Amino acid sequence: MLNEIRCNKFREKLITFHTGLNVVLGDNAATNSIGKSTLLMVLDFVFGGESFLTHNKDAVYELGDQDYQFSFTFDGEDYYFRRGTFKPDLVYSCTKDYDEIEPLSIEDYKAFLKSSYSLEDVDLSFRSIVSLFSRVWGKENLDVKHPLHSFKSQSASDCITNTIKLYKKFDSIKLLAEDVKNKNEEKQTISKAFKDGLISKNSKVQYKNNLASVSSINNEIEEIKDNLKKYAVNIAEIANREVMELKVEKDKLLSEKLSLDTRLLRVKNDLNNNKGLKSKHLSPLLKYFPNVNVNKLEEVESFHSKLTLILRKELRSSEAELSAVLESVVDEIQVIDRKIEATISNIDNPSLVIDRVYELSQGHATASKEIEYFETDVQIKSDLKDAKELLLAEKTRILALIENVINDKNRKNVTKIYTEERRCPSLHLGQNSYSFELIEDTGTGKAYSNLILLDLAFLETTKLPFLIHDSVLFKNIQNDAVAKLIELYESTGKQSFIAIDEIEKYGKDAELKLKSRKVISLDNDNVLYVKDWRK
Repeated sequence: MLNEIRCNKFREKLITFHTGLNVVLGDNAATNSIGKSTLLMVLDFVFGGESFLTHNKDAVYELGDQDYQFSFTFDGEDYYFRRGTFKPDLVYSCTKDYDEIEPLSIEDYKAFLKSSYSLEDVDLSFRSIVSLFSRVWGKENLDVKHPLHSFKSQSASDCITNTIKLYKKFDSIKLLAEDVKNKNEEKQTISKAFKDGLISKNSKVQYKNNLASVSSINNEIEEIKDNLKKYAVNIAEIANREVMELKVEKDKLLSEKLSLDTRLLRVKNDLNNNKGLKSKHLSPLLKYFPNVNVNKLEEVESFHSKLTLILRKELRSSEAELSAVLESVVDEIQVIDRKIEATISNIDNPSLVIDRVYELSQGHATASKEIEYFETDVQIKSDLKDAKELLLAEKTRILALIENVINDKNRKNVTKIYTEERRCPSLHLGQNSYSFELIEDTGTGKAYSNLILLDLAFLETTKLPFLIHDSVLFKNIQNDAVAKLIELYESTGKQSFIAIDEIEKYGKDAELKLKSRKVISLDNDNVLYVKDWRK
């Protein structure tokens, strides 16, 4: 809880606070510009707000920069701080005498407040939790027809979300919303792929045609599989028989080739060795046989030469003939070798079957991909639709629960205040909008009473730590209702800070209660600050 605020520019240097209701009392003349709203703005500043810096610039202009010292008690331990208008983004942790210990960023300070008020399980920043319920003249949250708006430009959707979070009901919605977001991204991804031509987009008719095509292909492949077993056995038998026949034929050709090679070799040798006796070879013979008849020998030699020419001619003819036959045999052997290779190859790789299976597999792959893309697109759209419906249903359930809790509390409080059967204000929460149904909306005062009741309902049914209500909210409220409202503020067990004036008109009971809870009295002669710049 907040214990005190000190400022050397205050007329009363120390303002002390207590548990429950804390009242800033104005005078019975409802004098303006005496500091009631300003003090509430200072409270908002102490709680990490910024509105004091923008709406109360005149205080800085007239008094110069100001330092505010303040303390809290959390779990029996006291904490002391200082925050000034010169460097409002810094908050100093202090000793109990307000000597500075260390500087904190404003964000760290607000995080400290959130933790100290045990709000870690509320999925909102500290200021998002408390700012709406700090209703001070000059802020933008005094519109009774839009009570969940912290500022005018805030979207109704944000207001709804913040309300759900304040009631700590956002976890399931967050998970479902994240699922919707992910599925929507998936949908956008595949839509872009279709648009960019990365994958083909098919109509439902094309999808059905692809299904029929895949079914037909599967049937044909199964038929090939069934027949291939028989075919494989038959072709192996045929191939083995053909190979054996080819080998027999090849063996004959090889034998013939061997014979031809031998004959050709012999002819070539004969050609190389068939040479006549030359005249130059006779000279050595005459040396040893001088009486030999050389003429006779030359006649014999001439005969042999003629014979040799005839034989050589025949041998060359035979050589050419044998070479031609041999070449033909070699060609036949090569043909047989290719036949054997082809026959053996066809046992495992029948080309016609392979070509057809390849063609079918290509068609199957293309059709299957198109089916997959179509079904993925349909599934993503269906999943997204289901996710949105789940989110809608869960959010509707939670909003109905919160709405019932708030309106039931309003009904109970109205009964306590008026002690008779009266209509009560009703808050209606939609998915992205809301409405606040006022009671007896015949004037500003009665309208603001609805706002007070709504805030009290929030204070009682959530972990909201405090309320700050300016005097404008109490204008023209039914006099005998004010005392009951004070009891409601007190009954919450939480700190509330209100500014109110003309308290005598609310009756003696209300006057006594308000005075007992006052933290400062302000009037035309006793303003908040040491300087009165109205004059």
